[in-house]
Amino acid sequence: MLAPHTASAQPGEFPVKPIRILVPLAPGGGNDAIARMVGSRLQDRFGQSVVVDNRPGAGGVVGTEIASRAAPDGYTMIVVNNSHVIMSALYPKLSFDPLRDFAPVALAASSPFIVVVHPSLPVNNIQELLAWTRANPGRMNYGTSGVGSPPHLAGELMAQMGKVDMTAIVFKGIGPALAAVLGNEIPMTFPNLLVGIPQMKAGRVRALAITSLKRSDALPDLPTVSEAGLPGFEANIWFGFLAPRGTPVPLVDRLNREIVGALKQPEVRQQIVGIGAEPLGGTPAEFGALMKADAERLGRLIRERGIRAD
Repeated sequence: MLAPHTASAQPGEFPVKPIRILVPLAPGGGNDAIARMVGSRLQDRFGQSVVVDNRPGAGGVVGTEIASRAAPDGYTMIVVNNSHVIMSALYPKLSFDPLRDFAPVALAASSPFIVVVHPSLPVNNIQELLAWTRANPGRMNYGTSGVGSPPHLAGELMAQMGKVDMTAIVFKGIGPALAAVLGNEIPMTFPNLLVGIPQMKAGRVRALAITSLKRSDALPDLPTVSEAGLPGFEANIWFGFLAPRGTPVPLVDRLNREIVGALKQPEVRQQIVGIGAEPLGGTPAEFGALMKADAERLGRLIRERGIRAD
C-alpha cells in the first residue's frame, strides 16, 4: 500500500489527502454555492478536507485553465455551468479545450430563469412582449450577467425564435441587471428563481413566463415560454463537476458515486432547492452527453447571432 502522503492514490485507498474544488467565478454565485454545499458533504463522506478554491477572472477562463493543468489524480475538480461548453465559441484562442481537456464527473443541479419586466411595460405575456418589441424597434433592452452567460443566451434565443430585435445590456451579475429593471433603466431581464421570486411577489416586477420546458413547482401558475408562444423554447443554467482529462475512470466513478450520494441527502437537496435549483445527478456519461449537446446547440446560437466576447 502507498504511504498516506503519496499523491497517486488508487481508487481503493482514495483519498489520502485534501481534495480541491476549483470555482472559476467569484464567491456568492451558483457555482460557488454548489461547490460548498456538495463539498461539505464530500468532506464527511471521504473523511478528508475538501477545499473550495475561487479563481475568478476573464469570465471563468482563468480558473478553468488552472483546472485543465492540474494533475489528473482525483484531487482536483472544478464546478462549471453552461458557459463552460461555449468558451471555445467565445474565445477562439484558449490554451485548453473545454470538452476534450476535462472528464465529466457529475451533473449537480439545474435552474430555469423567469422572464420579468418592469410593471410599466404594457405587456402581460410572451405574445404581447414580442408584439410590443416589434412595434418599438430599438427599445427592448434586456439585462444579462455577462457576454455568453446563460441569461444572455436566453435573450438571444428568444429574439431568434420570436424574430424580434432585442439588445443585451451587460451587468456585473444578474443582481445588478434586476436592479436596473427595478429602477426602470431597462425593461426586461432573466433572473433565476432565487432572486426573481421575491421581487415578483412584491409586485416590483411582472413575471411573464418561466424558461424551462415544464412549469416549476415553485411557480405552478406561471406558464413556460414554450407554452406561452415560442414552442420548444428552453433556457436554463446547470452546474456540474469536472476533473482534468486523464483522471482514471475508477476515480471518476468513485467521485461520481460520492457526489450523487451527497445530492441525495435531504439537507443538501433542501439547500439546492433553497437557491431555486433542482438537484440532479446521473452518470459521468450522461453529463458528458449533455455537455456535448449544449456545446453544439449553444455554439450554433452564438455563431448565428454573431456574439463575441470582445
